[in-house]
Amino acid sequence: MPADNNPLTPATIQRLQAGVAPALAMLAGMKLELFIALAAGPATAEQAARSLGLDAARLARLLYALVAAGLLSEADGRFANSEEADEFLVAGRPGYLGSTHELLSTLWHADLATADSIRGGAPAALHDFSAASDDETRRFLAGLHANAVAAGRDLAARFDFSQVRSVIDIGGGSGGLLGALCEQNPDLRGTVFELPRVAAIAAPMIREAGLAARIAVESGDILAGPPGGCHEAAVLRAFLQVLSPDDAARAVRHAASALRPGGGLFILGSGILDNDRRGPPSAVFMSLTFMNLYRAGASYTEAEHFAWLEAAGCIEPARIRLANGSSVIRARRSG
Repeated sequence: MPADNNPLTPATIQRLQAGVAPALAMLAGMKLELFIALAAGPATAEQAARSLGLDAARLARLLYALVAAGLLSEADGRFANSEEADEFLVAGRPGYLGSTHELLSTLWHADLATADSIRGGAPAALHDFSAASDDETRRFLAGLHANAVAAGRDLAARFDFSQVRSVIDIGGGSGGLLGALCEQNPDLRGTVFELPRVAAIAAPMIREAGLAARIAVESGDILAGPPGGCHEAAVLRAFLQVLSPDDAARAVRHAASALRPGGGLFILGSGILDNDRRGPPSAVFMSLTFMNLYRAGASYTEAEHFAWLEAAGCIEPARIRLANGSSVIRARRSG
């Protein structure tokens, strides 16, 4: 019980509640391409609404909300992007994250279903690739693209790929990660390995990005068997978390089989837990999200990942913790 001179308050509860509205206001601004419109310079609510074809009175409420959230500034009735919004929420900027709004919508909608998933014993916001339309799958891959590019650039900055000629990205979607690696390493070639239906959608996206000369697309099922060819590096990004432990172990084993001896296997994502399962917070919370989206989805511990790698014939596993709460685990195929 708190001392009489230090009464207990619902401070944590209020802080958590207060964090929801600014995040949803940001999502609305991303969906409306508001930050892109304001990249041209400060504008009144009426000017911004006219350029976007929206109702000015309604848009003004969002503009002021985004000022309160710290993503816009306002002076004399004119609104402008903050430096951060201008760098990361404007299309064409190197760090553009605005395309992630489809992904955020999916994840946050799933988070609302946590109680229902627990009560019902099944994912209440099931994400089923096989049932999604081609257009839905294309939008989903596009939503993942910006984060994939950022992950590829980070990977290129942390590890030396200058002598690597062939990388396979298993579940690589739009090819964003491989594109970033190719950008930094002119002699590198990549292969996106995807389920046949996803591969058919990813291939034209890669062509449209002008990457077809350097990134091939191979269709297959990593749970059924290894990809073809022999590569110097393999990547599993944000992939194992959608699988059961047994399937994750099988995927790691088949990924390792696609490597030459000494080749590097990289596991990336926000679903890597500390062994005590208490952190990092992003992995702890994402485990709830995965439970709502996938029948066997979960965050897995560092020790579980290391065990899968050892069983797959990989050595020297090491984990790098990133500032955003995600991790990179790297190991080498023995032999």
